[in-house]
Amino acid sequence: MATAAYLSKHFKRITIIESDDVLNDTFIESTPAELLNYHCRLESPTSIGRSGVSQIYQIHILAGEGFKILKELFPELADKLITQYGVRGNFIVDCTGRNTSSLRWLKENLNLIVPTVQLHFGCGYVTFIGERFKTEDPLLDAIHLFGNNCNSPDKNTGRYINPIRTIKTDDENSLGVLSIIGVVGVNSEYPPNDSYEDLLEWAKEHTPSECYTILKSTKPCNSLIPYRRIFDDRKYVELLGEKWPQSYILLGDAMCKFNSRYAQGMTHAFRHARELGKIFDEHCHKLEDISYIFNRPASTISEEYWIGSTTNDWKTPRLKLITTDKTGEIRTYQRGGDSNPTKDLEPRVPLMIKFLQCYNYWFIRCAAKSGSLSTDLVHVVSQDCNPLILMKPTTLLKVCYMALIHQFRLSNN
Repeated sequence: MATAAYLSKHFKRITIIESDDVLNDTFIESTPAELLNYHCRLESPTSIGRSGVSQIYQIHILAGEGFKILKELFPELADKLITQYGVRGNFIVDCTGRNTSSLRWLKENLNLIVPTVQLHFGCGYVTFIGERFKTEDPLLDAIHLFGNNCNSPDKNTGRYINPIRTIKTDDENSLGVLSIIGVVGVNSEYPPNDSYEDLLEWAKEHTPSECYTILKSTKPCNSLIPYRRIFDDRKYVELLGEKWPQSYILLGDAMCKFNSRYAQGMTHAFRHARELGKIFDEHCHKLEDISYIFNRPASTISEEYWIGSTTNDWKTPRLKLITTDKTGEIRTYQRGGDSNPTKDLEPRVPLMIKFLQCYNYWFIRCAAKSGSLSTDLVHVVSQDCNPLILMKPTTLLKVCYMALIHQFRLSNN
């Protein structure tokens, strides 16, 4: 929608192709409150008319839902658009997200292979909507927003609790709050989704005591929704230059998908849309040239998110790295788990990633003692500022000083 808004100034007609029945009676005739009440008690996230994926139940800062690949749902769509509906386009934007079929289409129809890098780090979620009830700890009851991320290899599980609405209830023990609750595991340490009892048993061992107490006093309003098809996938479209097809671009997750540790996925797509709008606003490019002109700045934006997200993923003990070069040669690197020492090479961590892993470790400890550094970190997480502000000369000196002092004390002991 953001992309369409930017391009509406430059095209007489914008056509958005939607695979789901978003104009069904349930959507149109229900109030937002009725929709949410109905949604909370669904057996499946697809029951309301959104085919999508189970990620519908997970927190999205800019709420967006995935949808199935158009070609799978409508195998004859390409012909029907032209012959029956008269839908034509001078410029095509692939916003189909992480399940895009563009790479397969480019290879099959244009014999064009896009270099890619995939990081599989064994990530999986279990998400549900639950009603919070009182615990025996008033301080825990006062916490409505709660969360912490995985930090492999030391901590391979994370969790989050995010309130979505208040409810009226006659139960004195209810906190009157519905929350989205999620539990995440990496390194293939997946939380169970067979039953809530099994999840509680798992949480008792794998989560902090306060988190387990909150989960134990929460009543699920819907079934547990798992999602395990999570991996980082960077498509290096900028390396193809003018070989890239004219008037055709990938945007957002279709170009680069990553584990959104700080819910940066939708903003990534919005920044791509804004960049595309800037290029059109310059009024100095031929339409057929815009696609590969766009690929350069868009890839720079994606690289920023890619490095920020994958720096921690590289630390996963059971990491699987899959690369595809311009010739189509696929190489697999793997450590731990089911890796075959005779076939799978050990993935080599890039030097810059090693540096960032060390730097981030000490920066977080400096930020815990500095209001200004904490503020800079918040700005970067919320994507208000470039991540390079975390490496200003004064900041760099503080971080290095703390690390050196720590090493000096260790050597003396």
